[in-house]
Amino acid sequence: MWQFHPYSLLLFLAFGFNLVLGLFVLKSFRLDLVKYLLILVIGSMMWTGFYGLDFIYISSDLHRTFVALLYIGVSLANLGMVLVSLEFTQNKHLLTKKFWVLLTIQPLLTLAVCVLDPIFKTLTLDTYLVNINGRIQWIQVTNTGGFVVSYLLSFFWSVFVGYLLIKGIFISKSTERRRYLLILMSYLFIWITATLHKLGVRPLPGINVTAVMSTMQVILIFFAIGYYRMFDLVPLVRGEIVDELDEAVVILDFNNRIVDWNMAAEHLFCTASKNSTLLSYKYFFASAPGIISKLDHLSDKRTLTKWIWEKDEKYWEVTAKQIRDANRKKIGMVLVFRDSTEQRNLEKQMSNVNRELMVANGTKDRFLSIISHDLRGPLAGIKMLLKVLNEDMKKKEDALAGMTQSLVDATESVFSLLENLLEWSKLQRGQEEFRPHYYRLDNIVRECLELFVLSASNKGITLEVEIPSHAMVFCDDRMIITVIRNLVSNALKFSHNNGKILINALDVGDDWQVSVIDSGVGMSKAIIDKLFKVGEVIKSTGTGGETGNGIGLLLCNEFVSVNGGILFADSDGVSGSRFVFTIPKKMKEEIIS
Repeated sequence: MWQFHPYSLLLFLAFGFNLVLGLFVLKSFRLDLVKYLLILVIGSMMWTGFYGLDFIYISSDLHRTFVALLYIGVSLANLGMVLVSLEFTQNKHLLTKKFWVLLTIQPLLTLAVCVLDPIFKTLTLDTYLVNINGRIQWIQVTNTGGFVVSYLLSFFWSVFVGYLLIKGIFISKSTERRRYLLILMSYLFIWITATLHKLGVRPLPGINVTAVMSTMQVILIFFAIGYYRMFDLVPLVRGEIVDELDEAVVILDFNNRIVDWNMAAEHLFCTASKNSTLLSYKYFFASAPGIISKLDHLSDKRTLTKWIWEKDEKYWEVTAKQIRDANRKKIGMVLVFRDSTEQRNLEKQMSNVNRELMVANGTKDRFLSIISHDLRGPLAGIKMLLKVLNEDMKKKEDALAGMTQSLVDATESVFSLLENLLEWSKLQRGQEEFRPHYYRLDNIVRECLELFVLSASNKGITLEVEIPSHAMVFCDDRMIITVIRNLVSNALKFSHNNGKILINALDVGDDWQVSVIDSGVGMSKAIIDKLFKVGEVIKSTGTGGETGNGIGLLLCNEFVSVNGGILFADSDGVSGSRFVFTIPKKMKEEIIS
């Protein structure tokens, strides 16, 4: 039997409030807090909705069903309240598996009590109709099961939530305390109302106002959260960011109609009127036919498309991002225009600079090639002729022999410089190939020393070699010969007449350590620190007036490094110098294995 009852209007009004608030937060469903709020809202809707139906539709067959669904709503509302409080007070870490089991006890017991109620009267002992103020309504006497699942378990969880809220009030800032107090007040309203109802204090005879207070609780929670604009914070912030972007942003719907744009887009396309909203993109981009043409032929299969658009001697990188829903259906598109003019100009400048560098490198390489090839041949001839002439002159006139000896020394110095320049240029251009093999170290050293027999004899210098015959090294012999040639040449240059130069080798594990030791003038620490640094100018003069520039040592350092060794020098600054480098015994792979 249907009837009009004012209590039902009150309950349906509360139901409507819950429904509106639930729909309001659906847009932020990705937040855990919103998911928990929806559980609370659904529980409150069931509580008020079925309670309201019980007033306007009097049916002995459906009354127990309405009451059962009402109690399930109470259980869900309580569950949602606990979850909201845990999230709200930043105690989400308490939601362990065991805690979830505890949370599900009340809903499951409520469901069991409601299912068994028609048979065993587990929810209500008795129900009967009364006439209050000329209107018929149900009165039910709660059973023990209904009391436990509705009051006792709810009270237990309420005490737990109250503890969390009170704890949050004491440890939080003043702004947070207000929010916690609002939620705590909403809990107190429900329990004060429920207690007064049990004691017989009922402002509206025949109705339990606790259901309405549950809606008040939801409203207070929403107010506590909404006061800080949590739900519209994300879209507001995103809107502010988009408006402040230097890039122009235009948003289109699935029919390619203009939905919105930012300030940068207004300036770029000279569109200040919002009358363009929901008009075709051809109207908005009327001043840019290139954009219209590109959008006309844009593929719907590609989610992201980029191209370059030129306007007024400026270049714009356009990014078209298609927006799709959960079913991969296109619902719109975002166009972003980024000014890339400066970047393109920089790329052009870099291209020009690279081109100039390539020309400069080509010129340098050609210059080095001319030095190494066009001068090397003639100087080699002059060197050989002067050697022959010097030998012949020694037999005739000592004075003339001294002059030719000076010429021999000069050409030797120039020739050595050219040799080093040739090797250095090959190394810098990547034309010096590394071709390592196994060699006897003593053979490499003796082959190199043959070049200095005459020079050593002229200064009365003895060349001694102390290298074991079993010393095998894995190296590029051409590079190591260049290293030894430079080191011995320097030792001869800075050794006194009738001195001695020693070349020895020591076994140091995976390497052989080769030392070139002279008893010459030595070097200061300041000179040693500059020896292997590119860009440092080192001018030196040998004991016989020979000149040096340090290029040979730089070349030696590079070649030793390529062969997997290290080069260093030491000297006491008085009684000679010692140059040491290492050469691997085996390939790196063999050493590792």
